[in-house]
Amino acid sequence: MTVPTYIGRPDDLRFGAAAPVDPATLDALFAATAVAHADAPAVVGDGGPLTFAELDRRASAIARYLRARGVVTGDRVAVVANRCGWMSAVVTGIIRSGAVYVPVDASYPKERVRFIIADCDPAAVFTLGGASLAKDLAAELEGSGVVTATITDDSPLGRAVIDGSADPTWATAGPFGPAEQSRPVTGEDPCYIIYTSGTTGTPKGAVNTHIGVTTHMLWMGRALTTVGDTTTPIRMLQKAPVSFDVGVGELIGPLATGGAVVVPAPDWWPGDIDAMVKMIAGYDVTVMSMVPSLMRVLFDVLDDVGVPLSAFSNIRHMIFGGEAVPADIVRRSREEIGCRVYGLYGPTETAMDVTWVEYTDELISAADFDDAASLLGLPEDNVACYVIAEDGTETDPASDTWDTPGELCLAGPQVGLGYLNRDAQTAEAFVDSLHPDLDGGRMYRTGDIVAWTEVGGQRILQFLGRIGDQVKIRGNRVELGEVETRLRELSGVRQAAAVAIDEDGAQALVGFLVAEDGVTPDLTALATQLATEVPEYMVPSRFRVVDTLPMNHNGKLDRKALATLL
Repeated sequence: MTVPTYIGRPDDLRFGAAAPVDPATLDALFAATAVAHADAPAVVGDGGPLTFAELDRRASAIARYLRARGVVTGDRVAVVANRCGWMSAVVTGIIRSGAVYVPVDASYPKERVRFIIADCDPAAVFTLGGASLAKDLAAELEGSGVVTATITDDSPLGRAVIDGSADPTWATAGPFGPAEQSRPVTGEDPCYIIYTSGTTGTPKGAVNTHIGVTTHMLWMGRALTTVGDTTTPIRMLQKAPVSFDVGVGELIGPLATGGAVVVPAPDWWPGDIDAMVKMIAGYDVTVMSMVPSLMRVLFDVLDDVGVPLSAFSNIRHMIFGGEAVPADIVRRSREEIGCRVYGLYGPTETAMDVTWVEYTDELISAADFDDAASLLGLPEDNVACYVIAEDGTETDPASDTWDTPGELCLAGPQVGLGYLNRDAQTAEAFVDSLHPDLDGGRMYRTGDIVAWTEVGGQRILQFLGRIGDQVKIRGNRVELGEVETRLRELSGVRQAAAVAIDEDGAQALVGFLVAEDGVTPDLTALATQLATEVPEYMVPSRFRVVDTLPMNHNGKLDRKALATLL
């Protein structure tokens, strides 16, 4: 594979503007940012303040630690962690070494952590905090040749990185450069891998490239640092789980653009609204990324305690994604916070977000603006968006049949390499593009059904639904097939199904169970058991025991009929 060359086509809504991607690798972008902003804060909050110069020094120490232990360009390094101040240095150091970052949420059930570690076959595993989990992993990997280390302020590796006391040779040797990599990283090399829910009951790792990530980071720098004539660095709260692509974006985005990562205290959780307000105001957060349903909860809590939304007045850009964006949330954000509001969309198989829409006064006041619509907007720079109808034909937004719905397919440098160790699934989803002379030649089939719509005289993309059995739960993509596989494995369960329903404006999971003969399921116990095997967002919020599962005339599960049983 060669690095995609994006050309695009001016005045064609299917193509974002062609923009240079220089440098083409994230490690080079990190290095350039560290030099340009050496004395500026890179990390504040937990583990901070750290300047870019100090972060650069620590990242170089991490990179040399890995290289000294045989980690080479393209090797995978897993990081088992929750949000913490060490994440920035560790992730930057992994990428600087030439290795591939694999985030693993430490709050995941141990079974899922073990599966991801085994599947990605890492050359090294770092644990940040979580002494019990770190001990278990080290014992399991003993003798495997995998480098394991726990990094805290008091651990041997952490202390060495902080002050070089353990081994000054590799911990204080100056900036780590490409010449120290086993071979120089290229734009087409993997940068990070994120594990998503899988249809067969096992997660699958989506591999994204350096040029894809850098393309998006450069777009962020252009789009989210300027309001009018004022340029403001991106300061983001590290709010999302580390293994979610939004979490990776919250960490990488500020560091790649000369801004700062705001790291909460280790005991903070997103439901602690009072602490969130204090962090946003106290650390001058300028860009927030939120799931709309969580923003509504935030609004309700602030209303209840009498805190005005003007407490968030330092936020310049509010990004919504993962769900449809209700108009009332947009209006309150714009009017009471005073920020610009965007809807961003991007599947895990592409380097973060690929389409965007700004909810301007003109857009939301248009006579044909639909409060219930889920708008995706237009392609970001260097992104191509194609709508492929059921008969295989492409919908041209400038044609007479411009509003024909179809599957959204994406092309351009942000398209990832596919799924790790899943050749068949990769071949099915990543295919030759429709216009290789314009978009680089590779295309990802998202499985999302979209159509061009018109709002205020502007044609933009609108999300209509999913092909198959994939849903979004609090911004996390979930395969109903994996949920059902896990439900069937529970004690006393003979058959199982899952559906997503609308609950207070957001999607929620409901599990339907057919019990073994003579068994009366303890639903609380089953939910507790399931929570030890899958992330919390994959555990249904409620269960229903039924005698049989409804089937359609083809003998397949009838999910619509299931929903009527509630």
